[in-house]
Amino acid sequence: MPGKYEPGDLVCLNQYGLFITSDYEGLIGIIISEPYSIIAPIETIMDTFYTVYDILLDGELFKMVPEEFMEKYENHEKDST
Repeated sequence: MPGKYEPGDLVCLNQYGLFITSDYEGLIGIIISEPYSIIAPIETIMDTFYTVYDILLDGELFKMVPEEFMEKYENHEKDST
């Protein structure tokens, strides 16, 4: 299944991810699984799938984190010269 991320990509939680927990604001995580699909447990129509990943964030494993809750970490360091 194609996904937005692949194992080894660095990510951080976006506004949606921080809505669930703000304890990890500003921390960088790493994708440790291939993308996989789940069906939302509260959906009455069984055709709503979400692409999710397992990520390691601050030494803690988080399973089934929706793709929409993350953004790719981009290190924008300024040139010091």
